[in-house]
Amino acid sequence: MILFDCEKLRNPFNGFHTYTLHLAEALLSESARREEKLGLYIPRAQSSLFPAGTPMRYWHHLDKYWMWLRRDVRIFHASTQLTRYTPRSWRLPVLSTVHDLNFLHLDFPEKVHEGLRRRTEEAIRNATHIAAISQYTRNDILARYDVPEEKITVIYNGASPYRGPVLAPETPPGRPFLLYLGRVTDSKNIHVLPALLQDNDYDLIVAGPTDRIDREGPLIRKEAARWGVSDRVHFTGALDDAHKAWYLSHCEAFLFPSLAEGFGLPVLEALHYGKPVFSSGRSSLPEVGGDCVFYFNAEFDPEGMQREFAAGMEAFRNGAVPPEKIAAHLSRFTWENAARRYYDLYESLS
Repeated sequence: MILFDCEKLRNPFNGFHTYTLHLAEALLSESARREEKLGLYIPRAQSSLFPAGTPMRYWHHLDKYWMWLRRDVRIFHASTQLTRYTPRSWRLPVLSTVHDLNFLHLDFPEKVHEGLRRRTEEAIRNATHIAAISQYTRNDILARYDVPEEKITVIYNGASPYRGPVLAPETPPGRPFLLYLGRVTDSKNIHVLPALLQDNDYDLIVAGPTDRIDREGPLIRKEAARWGVSDRVHFTGALDDAHKAWYLSHCEAFLFPSLAEGFGLPVLEALHYGKPVFSSGRSSLPEVGGDCVFYFNAEFDPEGMQREFAAGMEAFRNGAVPPEKIAAHLSRFTWENAARRYYDLYESLS
């Protein structure tokens, strides 16, 4: 049996939660077509997310010191390089999915940086094999660590359209709006966006958890005041899927100026809604967005961004990114594809 790590489901308002849930669902579906079955290493409170009868090993906080596993577990798949919960037996192959090495590229507090570095390096050192979620992440690993190329396989994440009920916010925006969706933290570079509210009547909606807003929040407000648009920048806080779908459905454009991403799932989520997407051109984002996305200049010059935004909106309205082009691009990034690739990798590990 393969045991897939679902420990990150403990936090519902986190990109790791979305990734883990969708990949686990796809892996369970793929498992039904394979000889070797899948089990989930999962917090008990989240076990109801999956069908009754799914093999499960429940998470316990003491597992960070010693993790007991059934004898029929053949491979443990650590869903992120940041997990503290992996088996310590040399007899059991461990596949580790590495999402990014952002701690090397961003200005984290020293204590946070050290924790990220230590856990990432331990995961890379102890993994039997590594799955990188983008070619960018794979290249970053090879450039920084003494890892054989054949030890790393690129498997893209998926991006599934939301199929559940769509709920409007209690107080919907009063005018057309541009949307940023994701954690509100300095690495996301959100403070460059208020400049885009010049010469138009849009609001800017910043949707996502604000638990790390300390440095980025004041910068966003400062830039909003600089451009005279303080009353047009709004924070929603964390959103569930039903409300997130409403904002993605109703925005005029999606904005994602992040400085470092191992993958950049929100870009693909916005493309599923047929929206014009404006992104940073850094890290993995051009790899994921391809030529279906408009990119800001590398320096995020405000006047340059304003021109890029106006030109991109005009190009989109004139059919520069037709729906069939977006559909063809999105077909590369499905959870079903990811699950097949992972199962092929499981079968190659012994």
